[in-house]
Amino acid sequence: MKFIFIRNILSLGLLVSTIAACGGGGGDAVVGGGGGGGGGGNGGDITISWAANREAAVNTMGGGYIVYFSQSSGFNPGDGGVSSLNVPYVSGAAAAPTSAVIPVASSGTWYVRIAAISQLDAPGSTGGSESVASSQTSVNVP
Repeated sequence: MKFIFIRNILSLGLLVSTIAACGGGGGDAVVGGGGGGGGGGNGGDITISWAANREAAVNTMGGGYIVYFSQSSGFNPGDGGVSSLNVPYVSGAAAAPTSAVIPVASSGTWYVRIAAISQLDAPGSTGGSESVASSQTSVNVP
């Protein structure tokens, strides 16, 4: 398995300064790719981990992370063709998980971005808050 070390994958900014749920992170992330795909462009799994965001609202019910992934470099989470995987806080856990396995349908280069989510509603919104997504990192799936 190939690993790529990325510094500060979760240098996430605050969406709204009144909530404490969406900033932080930092540290190293590890991305691994290419597991279990079979032959000829069938894809496989991408395993990614990141430094935890210690904000309370990320690490309670309704909080966690969203992992966005695409084969288009420079993508934004709202772009067409972008997939996402929710990584929610699980009741009773000390913190939201800081790793995920992303199933990808085809081989090639995949780009990944992560955003923290909180249970808190930003002023004027409904359903919680999401941080600005991290810088992208990439992994090649053979």
